[in-house]
Amino acid sequence: MTSSVSRIGDYIREQRESSRLSLRRLAEESGISNPYLSQIERGLRKPSAEILQQLAKALRISAEQLYVQAGLLEDRGSSLAVETAVPGGPLLDE
Repeated sequence: MTSSVSRIGDYIREQRESSRLSLRRLAEESGISNPYLSQIERGLRKPSAEILQQLAKALRISAEQLYVQAGLLEDRGSSLAVETAVPGGPLLDE
């Protein structure tokens, strides 16, 4: 399989472990079958955008993060753009 498939699987596993969720618990909370989630984490299956959205919700992270890791979106460094744009906003002050 491609490296983006294994990269997204590794990333999901890292997020699941940092959230202290078991594979079974994440499967339940996301509505994805346990075997399918296991295959995603092992890099055997490429999840769809809809599956990534369900996982993001269950992991309490942004779906955009998962889309970037999966290669569905280009990392545009959007958080940096926001940080630099906010101080220049005419209606914003400290």
